[in-house]
Amino acid sequence: MPEAAAILTDHDQLIKEVFIDPIRTVIAVDDEYPTLDSLIEKEIDNTKGWSGSADDVQRVQELLGYARSKPNPWLVDVHDGKDVPPAAEQKLAPHLQHSDLLVLDYHLEGHTDHGERAIEILRALAANEHFNLVVVYTKGYQGDFNRVVREIALGLTSMDPELVLPADEESALLVDLDEWEAQEDGISQKLKEEISTDTYLEVRSRFVGNPSGLCGLEEGQRIIAYWKTRPNKDQMKSKEPLAKWLLNEKQKTLAEQFSKNNLGNVQVGRSEEINWIRTDKLFVTVLPKESCSPIQFENRLMAAIKASNPSPHRLLLTKMRAEIDQRGLAAETAILGNRHIQTVWLNDFLNQAPADPKAVIVNTINRHWEALGDQLHGSLDDFASQLQQVFAAYDKSAVFSLCGLKEADANSEVSLKYFNWYSTTKPIDRSHLTTGHIIQINSAGNAPDYWICLSPACDMVPGRQRTQRVIGSLPFVAVKLHPVTIDKALKNATKNVFLFLKIANSIETYCFLKDGDLTKNPEWEQMYAQNSGRFEVENKLRLSSVIEDGGCLKVTNYEATIVAQLRSEYALNFLQRIGVFLSRPGLGINLKSR
Repeated sequence: MPEAAAILTDHDQLIKEVFIDPIRTVIAVDDEYPTLDSLIEKEIDNTKGWSGSADDVQRVQELLGYARSKPNPWLVDVHDGKDVPPAAEQKLAPHLQHSDLLVLDYHLEGHTDHGERAIEILRALAANEHFNLVVVYTKGYQGDFNRVVREIALGLTSMDPELVLPADEESALLVDLDEWEAQEDGISQKLKEEISTDTYLEVRSRFVGNPSGLCGLEEGQRIIAYWKTRPNKDQMKSKEPLAKWLLNEKQKTLAEQFSKNNLGNVQVGRSEEINWIRTDKLFVTVLPKESCSPIQFENRLMAAIKASNPSPHRLLLTKMRAEIDQRGLAAETAILGNRHIQTVWLNDFLNQAPADPKAVIVNTINRHWEALGDQLHGSLDDFASQLQQVFAAYDKSAVFSLCGLKEADANSEVSLKYFNWYSTTKPIDRSHLTTGHIIQINSAGNAPDYWICLSPACDMVPGRQRTQRVIGSLPFVAVKLHPVTIDKALKNATKNVFLFLKIANSIETYCFLKDGDLTKNPEWEQMYAQNSGRFEVENKLRLSSVIEDGGCLKVTNYEATIVAQLRSEYALNFLQRIGVFLSRPGLGINLKSR
């Protein structure tokens, strides 16, 4: 078996370790393959059951022989797609999602079938939560395998609403095209013909969310060449709306082949020998039935995965999933085996009257998740080290490019904003107010104000005895946050007074000090959280503050929302800063008058 005995590079070995070695179960779906049920039926009644060709028997024999000869043998099952109604075939998909590798015949009803049922199975697999490797096994259309790749890719793609121009832009573009058409008959059709199905798929695959990427392709260059010759140059000053419109016109013609559900971004790659299709939860390669035997599946699949250029982090995360599958039980046993720690954790979990039920659940999950990670860390350390060595040998810019990323973006404003936001905040994991919560207070007719809760967490637990004479209310220190420019926040991020918060799906930058001026003092207030700081509905609570109005003290009530939560280390940093400010001693020092 020369294919199986091929010498692997370090990169190949990593891909094999991540994607191929974890395979344990294989299901073949082919209307021409003999199944156990059909063979038993034939044994009982020779006039019934399977009646296929010797070639099909040989293919199944080769698959079984290869699967059983592996160091970690594959468990193989065969399903006959013949004479099964489409609805029943689709019901098979949940069963298939538990397999590690699916071998799928593209034409499940012979040459009269154009792959619709196979595509329905692939759609169902792409919609579930289990990652699936699929080898589509086909004779093609008279040897045309690219057509099969194209049909599968289209079947997994959905309409992209981002390609639809706003009505006013489309109207203006059509007016300009009509004027162009009047002077150059057929130009609109000529432009549309430049957008082939393959071009459309390439733009959707390579330039996610950026239809202008078309302009960088060979077809786009021809469109630009036409565009430069237009007579009405003063009207159509930008080529981007034209590119978007042409892609949208093409997708209208392809709409019937699309998935009605959004299955995520679909990426496609093809060369003379290799093809691949990848969605978020599915990886497919198409192999020729006549010339590719089952013993070649492993290496052909590896070659396709390698050609798709999985990033180092994709390889690492896939390895982590595989480690949980393979060694999760041993790790679980080790964690549960420490009876002393389990006793304390269980006592906390079964607390009948916790101050914060949500925190109990989150802490329980976090403790066991961290313990599981600690158990699996050793093998992941070795793998990550190998991964770094392999990719460090390549040109850095080339690695970024192969991963669909740009090295220059590592220091871009948007990347740094998201990096700092992720590094400093976490999902809200409490059902009551605590240190590091970012509070949004809305006041009628004004933009919302943002404050940070900076009282110690131990003083924020609902129900704890206090000496303050504020019935049912929780006093706490709130520091006002001041908006600052992203440029100032990024230049001074290490000063530890700036915050990167995700509010309404946008990263906003704020400072602990007004104008981001390190010489200024924080603006703080004593506020009171009603109902002991418990949220009335998800992340919402009522606050009060005392202000002076006409020489009298007045209580003002607010409806507030917790919009973000700082990670513990960042919350403690701000807590320490406000603590130092509030504990300043008065030394009676006078300044020289000016």
